[in-house]
Amino acid sequence: MSNNSSKIVTSEDYVKLKFPNSPTTDGIKCIFSIRKINEETNQYQGALYMKILGEKDYFQFTSGTHFDTAPKFSPSGEYLAFLSSRSGKGMQIYVMPTNGGEALKITNFPQKVIEFTWSHDSKYIHLTSHVNKEELEELLDPKKEKIPSYVLKPIEFSGYKSQKKEQEKMRTDPRVITEAYCRELTFYLDGRFIQPFVVPVPDFGINENQEEKSEIVHIGEFGYHYKLGTFNADDRFVYLFRYSEDPSISLTQELIKVSISEKTSKILTEAFARWIESVNLSPDGKYLSFEGMRKENGIYDNTQIFLFDIENEKDSSFVCITKNYDRSANQSKWFDEESLLFLSPSDGRTNIHKININTHEVCTIIDGDRNIIDFAVSPNKNRIAYSVSHVSFPSDMFWSDGEGKTEERITEVNRKYLENHNIAKSESYYFEREGKQFQGWVLIPKNHDPNIKLPVVLEIHGGPSAMWSPHEITMWHEWNAIVNQGYAVVFCNPRGSDGYGKKFRSAANANWGYLPAADIMQGLDTALEKYSYLDKDRIAVTGGSYGGYMTAWLVTQNDRFKAAISQRGVYEFMNFGMTTDIAIWFEYQYNGEILNRYSEILNDQPLVHVKNMKTPLLIIHSENDFRVPIGGAEQLFWLGKRYGKVIELVRYPREGHELSRSGEPRHIIDRINRIINWIKKYNP
Repeated sequence: MSNNSSKIVTSEDYVKLKFPNSPTTDGIKCIFSIRKINEETNQYQGALYMKILGEKDYFQFTSGTHFDTAPKFSPSGEYLAFLSSRSGKGMQIYVMPTNGGEALKITNFPQKVIEFTWSHDSKYIHLTSHVNKEELEELLDPKKEKIPSYVLKPIEFSGYKSQKKEQEKMRTDPRVITEAYCRELTFYLDGRFIQPFVVPVPDFGINENQEEKSEIVHIGEFGYHYKLGTFNADDRFVYLFRYSEDPSISLTQELIKVSISEKTSKILTEAFARWIESVNLSPDGKYLSFEGMRKENGIYDNTQIFLFDIENEKDSSFVCITKNYDRSANQSKWFDEESLLFLSPSDGRTNIHKININTHEVCTIIDGDRNIIDFAVSPNKNRIAYSVSHVSFPSDMFWSDGEGKTEERITEVNRKYLENHNIAKSESYYFEREGKQFQGWVLIPKNHDPNIKLPVVLEIHGGPSAMWSPHEITMWHEWNAIVNQGYAVVFCNPRGSDGYGKKFRSAANANWGYLPAADIMQGLDTALEKYSYLDKDRIAVTGGSYGGYMTAWLVTQNDRFKAAISQRGVYEFMNFGMTTDIAIWFEYQYNGEILNRYSEILNDQPLVHVKNMKTPLLIIHSENDFRVPIGGAEQLFWLGKRYGKVIELVRYPREGHELSRSGEPRHIIDRINRIINWIKKYNP
């Protein structure tokens, strides 16, 4: 197809894009989910798909208008477990034979299942879910409150349902708050704690009513919040991490060993600050591996991999095997008895690496200028499956042999769309400041004439400890929609970003504004100087979360921008620091209690400098954003109006901090349109 017949990428094209993710593989088969949009319901849906080694095409494995995701082969290879919304009660676990057949729902939790993992004998599943005391009692004793039969007693059944609905309504009217950690992302906990459970997997084909056979075992202690753990080698115990205190005042977690049959727990050791992830048992059962950060190293430490020697529990010691690897390590999984694989953001790309647990040597297994989003390893180590995002496509599924030498692309889910649309092309550049090297990029229209000047949109990432590249999956559509309106998108990774080492990442500690802002502005100036087709007089700026903070900061510090859009940003510290669902995280960011530090950090807040603002500012925020509550946006808007600034506030109902990534599709499209229209109005 000729370039002249290609279409521009629009915000409405979001409904046309598909995103493969969450692979699992047994070495012969790869099963993964493909997310797409149901235009009739304004919701996401997804089915599972299968690729068999040696066969040309993949095929759909589950069907329906619901969302199936997070598939996991059982260690025996006989079954597949996955999360599905098909029951209408949030994500629940379903299990089915890998050779096909009907999926059986094995959980019925009042709230969604958060995470799950298989036991090594494939007979049990360990999971976490939010429950309150009443819900926990009903789960453990389902006969405590018998539901009347609609067939035999329809009037009693209707009355029962009406009563339960009214009880649930009144339980939060008024809402009584007794815990400081009382809300998360978009919802109130309402007395619920993240609790761990073990559920037996029924024997298929033996009993028609398998769901009645499942006996839920609660392996936690109500009043604590837990992280998903892992079974020990013979499946008699589960190793778990739990917050030792209220998560609103401490991120310290302790490792515990819980007996499934006796329901007794043993604290092995207090461990780390920040969130523990990817808890796994080594193939030989000797070590427990997990990711985290040492409390003494602070919130800006790299995410590191630790080993706990199970055979020496009394020693209570952890070994950090990535101590000499100056990058973050994520999604770690055991490859064999002597090594783990992990993802690592580094220098504008994310690839799969291997580390030897004895020598601590790290090597790259699957490389490339792209971002690997998630991956899975087969039990026989002969297959690695992974989803990839690239500047030329939003997401696709790949797999390779265990050494990463023979890669095969499984999907091209957006091929027809990509062939018919002008996809942005990228240029990378480097610059220096204060003796440090920085990385930046420019995205421009595919067939741009270099003699024509392009207005610029400066984009800023969140975090601040995130890392962007032109392969960023969460920004692929938005950037292409902006570029196709005749703009160049410019961005860089300033100090505070991940992917360039601990010292680089730590530089934003207690310094959100001045230092990273100077890096960003020099990155912009370098691009303007290097690429003559960029228009120095027509520059807009936007960013979300920390990027929203930085957007507001930049327009209150200088007048170089014609338009600005700050999204879900932090604009003041007192209200944010005491109402965010990660309050203790912010105390780590600014090294102490906000009340005690407030006078020292007063000038780091964009709100303090609103009088200086000359740039027209659009504020975008979600009404249910408990990560960055909307109060700061309201304050910024009011002050802007108070001082006669050109300012507007757009509020999205029902949405939270993840609006741009997983919000209602209609809202995502509306948000991008508003960004583009604001830029066109003030930075044409």
